[in-house]
Amino acid sequence: MERKREIGEGSSLSLREKRNLREKERRTRMKDLFCLLSSHVSPTRRQLPVPQLIDEATSYMIKMKENVKYLKEKKKSLLGGEVIGKRSEGSSSLLPKLSIHSRDSIIEMNLIIDVSMKRLMLHELMRVFEEEGAKVMTASLQNLNDRTAFTIIAQAVICRIGIDPSRIEKRVRDIIF
Repeated sequence: MERKREIGEGSSLSLREKRNLREKERRTRMKDLFCLLSSHVSPTRRQLPVPQLIDEATSYMIKMKENVKYLKEKKKSLLGGEVIGKRSEGSSSLLPKLSIHSRDSIIEMNLIIDVSMKRLMLHELMRVFEEEGAKVMTASLQNLNDRTAFTIIAQAVICRIGIDPSRIEKRVRDIIF
């Protein structure tokens, strides 16, 4: 009796019952995880058998990996035509790329600069918008290997007056160079 309490730590369950309970909890947890995997791999189909589910998950992951690779290559080509591992001739002469679009009282600025160029801070660009009478709604900075991309979307504080995109572009160019 004393030996049983020592193993069970005062519990009324025997060692075998505890092992069976742990195994039941493990099977339940695995079943829940397979249900979760099934919902991600084939959300419209009924529950698949485990071997088929693992095959589908594997092929899904391979497809997603290929998709990521394709999107990365597309991103590189859109950002200036880099050749893998080496920069193509004259690609640095294409930078910085600045585009400013305005519609009604909304203005959007996209800027891509080379990291080796002048160090530029996001708050400097935001200040230009604010000084020109715009309220910054979203501002983001993204590092892309040897380039930095800035995106700012702003709205005119007074919609009737609007924002002059040419003034903002001139001031941003003054900051860049």
